[in-house]
Amino acid sequence: MKLRTLCPILAFGMVANANPTHAQAFDPCSVYLCMAGISGAGTTGGPACTAPIAFWHTTAPAGLAVYDEEGFDAPASLAARQTYLMTCPGAQVSSNAGILSAIIAEWGSVP
Repeated sequence: MKLRTLCPILAFGMVANANPTHAQAFDPCSVYLCMAGISGAGTTGGPACTAPIAFWHTTAPAGLAVYDEEGFDAPASLAARQTYLMTCPGAQVSSNAGILSAIIAEWGSVP
């Protein structure tokens, strides 16, 4: 019985450790900074922004692009992306409100 419980836990741990680059993609501040960069409000971030930008365009629940039975759901994606970016403390600072608005206006409803 214990072996049956231990094997899935070990397998999950090995999979989680085998792919460390995805940890950066789930950090809302990394996504915020990278999306700000490609929106013209900073530096592009180069290769370090590959995973966060991919997360932005990946289908939910693994990413922020929402699809329904009819295809890409632009309003739902925009809402999910804005809510996600607001979890970054830096995005909530009043001086960054314009940057957040620019990101959402340009990229919020893009698949």
